[in-house]
Amino acid sequence: MIYLLLGILSSTFIVVLFKTVAKKDIKLLPIIVFNYIIATALGLLLNNVKLDFGQIIGSSWFVGAIFIGALFIIGFFLIGYATQKIGISITTISNKMSVVLPILFSIIYFKEEIDSLKILGIILSLIAISLASFQKRKKESINLKYIYLPIFLFLAIGSMDSLVKLSQSKFDQSIIPVFTAVTFGIAGIIGIIISLFAKLKLKDYFNTRTILHGILLGLLNYGSLYFLVNALSKSGIDSSIVFGINNIGIIVLSITVAFVFFKEKITLINFVGILLAILSIIIFFV
Repeated sequence: MIYLLLGILSSTFIVVLFKTVAKKDIKLLPIIVFNYIIATALGLLLNNVKLDFGQIIGSSWFVGAIFIGALFIIGFFLIGYATQKIGISITTISNKMSVVLPILFSIIYFKEEIDSLKILGIILSLIAISLASFQKRKKESINLKYIYLPIFLFLAIGSMDSLVKLSQSKFDQSIIPVFTAVTFGIAGIIGIIISLFAKLKLKDYFNTRTILHGILLGLLNYGSLYFLVNALSKSGIDSSIVFGINNIGIIVLSITVAFVFFKEKITLINFVGILLAILSIIIFFV
């Protein structure tokens, strides 16, 4: 349970960090690149298992790590692009509702036990995610030619989480630091390649604020994946429940932090969503 809580905290602080960066004149891509470099280095530093490059490439989880790393970057750009084209409300809900995929994947592929209470908890958690993430949209109409964006985002984030579970089932717990290092390493390589084509100056990368924010994001990002994989491996809780609690925990805590420290308003709809989220967590542990 402690790993699940630490994962929720790490992911929540990532949200807070992005909110802070958005208020400053800092380019986001350089921070993302530094973040993956730091996360990769941290995974290698914490690794105690001796594996050569050939063993890593030949491992059963390596292909999954490649796809997860690629989906990290794809998801990041999809969120940014979708926010611009269809608004933050639909983008956020599509992102958070993607938890449906790893929940269904865990139940179907790993044949996890399902009963009426668990079904009720999952349904309530999905309603809670939708209501807690809801934000009023400005009156401008949605351009239907971008309607594919929330679908792609839903599939990308949901597939990434499902692959995390599948990969986790294929390695021993001692390999977790190696797995995270490889995953973030792939994301970092793709990020560096993208940055070569971005119209950014060297000073956008090599300045104190960018580097410090990149280091902090890297530590948090590594923690979010490391603790999630550990929660899936060691908590003794069904993976479908782990994903549900992780997602709604991040939303509830993020909204609370935004309300307390950023003075953001909580609407009645959001408040109802928070209450349903708490209720769904209680049901999961009944």
